[in-house]
Amino acid sequence: MRPQVENIQFPRKTWQTVTEHALRELSFRESDVASSRIENLRPCYFEEETENQYGHQVWCFESMNLQSSDGRRIECGALEFSVEYGLLELVECRWFPTDKQRELWITECLDPPSEVASCCSMTKVWIYLAILGVLFLAGGWIISLLRFLNVSI
Repeated sequence: MRPQVENIQFPRKTWQTVTEHALRELSFRESDVASSRIENLRPCYFEEETENQYGHQVWCFESMNLQSSDGRRIECGALEFSVEYGLLELVECRWFPTDKQRELWITECLDPPSEVASCCSMTKVWIYLAILGVLFLAGGWIISLLRFLNVSI
């Protein structure tokens, strides 16, 4: 369950920082920045920073690239930030061909499964066998050491 971010008033500095990062990522991705622009920049996840944990924010946007041959091309992007001591630190920028793929990534990233899958049963068997083997070898070593020292068992 993700918290709602529609009613949160972000400071102007936050909007400027997020916009600068989005434009920088667009310039890394596109060769012609003059014909490209960021549209519909919006927050989609916000977790406040606490005394014990850094904050976390995810912002979504669309980039429109005006190309002469194909017309215009729209790509979806997501910026993931860590809020550390009140400062936004970019963690990752992801690009997606469709909005549905971006929403799927956000859901997988921010809404982890409630039940963690347990490890494979064969892995547990091998771990138990390894522990029993070590105990068996340690017991054998102790018995041989006691016999060597002529101590009756």
